Amino acid sequence: MNFAGLFFLLTAQYICGRGLLRMFRAELKPVPAFCLSMMTGVVLISFAPCFLQLFHQPIAAMPAIISVLAITVLMSLPLLINFRKPQFKIPTMPLYYEWPFLLACTFFFLLAAWRSFYYPPYARDMLAGPDLLAEFAVREHNMISSVYTIDLQSTNNYFKSPFITCLQILYKLLVCPFGQVWMVMISIPFYIWLYTLLRERIHPLIAGFLLFFFITIPEVYSYSYIMLYDFDNMVFFFSGFYFLMRYLYKDQQKDFLFSAFLFGLATYIRTETVLMITMLIPMLLLYFYRNHYPYLKMAKRLLLFIVIPAAFYVINIDVFVRLFVPLKLDISSQVTDNLGNFAIILTRLRDIPALLVFSDEGLKLFGYFIISFLVLLFAETIFFRKFNRESRILLYGILVVYLGLPLLGYLIPLVDLTNTTKRGLFKMLPLMLLFMSNSNSLQYLSGRIAAWQQKALLPVKPLQPVLKPGGNKGKEIKAKGRNMR
Repeated sequence: MNFAGLFFLLTAQYICGRGLLRMFRAELKPVPAFCLSMMTGVVLISFAPCFLQLFHQPIAAMPAIISVLAITVLMSLPLLINFRKPQFKIPTMPLYYEWPFLLACTFFFLLAAWRSFYYPPYARDMLAGPDLLAEFAVREHNMISSVYTIDLQSTNNYFKSPFITCLQILYKLLVCPFGQVWMVMISIPFYIWLYTLLRERIHPLIAGFLLFFFITIPEVYSYSYIMLYDFDNMVFFFSGFYFLMRYLYKDQQKDFLFSAFLFGLATYIRTETVLMITMLIPMLLLYFYRNHYPYLKMAKRLLLFIVIPAAFYVINIDVFVRLFVPLKLDISSQVTDNLGNFAIILTRLRDIPALLVFSDEGLKLFGYFIISFLVLLFAETIFFRKFNRESRILLYGILVVYLGLPLLGYLIPLVDLTNTTKRGLFKMLPLMLLFMSNSNSLQYLSGRIAAWQQKALLPVKPLQPVLKPGGNKGKEIKAKGRNMR
């Protein structure tokens, strides 16, 4: 492994991601900010080989370095323009009872990192798609290579997003022959960020257990080192949804725009994600109506929410795929010509729980994670009969994914049950995890543990809600209070 090349790419990823956070003025604590910087930086530097191809430069090590440097300099401008003196804060160290779960999770992190480095790509979709295209691009110094002289009509993987192809090119050129080490640069920061979110909502002991429970979902964990699009798509879909949730609480435009941009990155990775993003519009409309938004402001927000992900779709399909794939792309041929057959949706809605959840195959894929979520949801509905605001938003997001996948299967016959739909369910699993941390059952248990700690004079981490209602309404109430005084 070329450690100098790895260090160069890691540094570029962090600077690009940090500049992006500064551009959208995303206010985050140090650990979440670092994690999101690394995650988003991976996607940003993936455009480097695309720019080389657009400007007819050879796909080689030195041009790739120059292209990555150019993107890094461009994304560092928000950091230089709005320069702030760095404030080095030492993150709060985990308490001693958190270490067993954290060490167990670290073992899984290291295992995924080793497998992504030591083993070559072996997913069928990659060997007949992005990794094959990247290998020939590196050999022939051109993304439009002789690989297209091979009969590839039995697969459509060469028409997919250039996201993985470009990252494979960079890491094959600068790091190691198999590439794919970039996957842990997304998965490990994502898991750490999830833990910080859980730890802010529930007792750290339960947060550690929930994170371990999530990491050990067999199918999801395997795709943290098996190279495909679905894990990365899950990461950025959840990231966009989280900042959308922040917007619904605080009514800050910067959160709204950053959410739309992250949804755009999710669309860039998997273009069909744009359908589920549009299914979030009813929730936004309800929020606008309840907060008495003017019609013009409402229209502008909805237009931005649709246009930004759609722009990534256009860049992906109408620019990169059409320019870099010397084969004809007929999107209409992939859409069903039998739109009157709604039985496909009903069949898929029946098969998802029957075959992918409540079955032996479902236990092999997702373990008891989805079943545990359903048990907690049942307890909330029957015994507590109360959902906080964050739980209701999360349930809507889960419903969007669950209904959106059958709708995709209805529109696009290639979206089958055992592959695309199965991996598409990944997008709702982090939402389920955050819902669990908000459930009254686990919140009650969290309070009991904290009370026992205080009684036993043990160190306790105070829990403070991260998302607090704010925005203009809160400012108006404060102003009225001042006037009364």
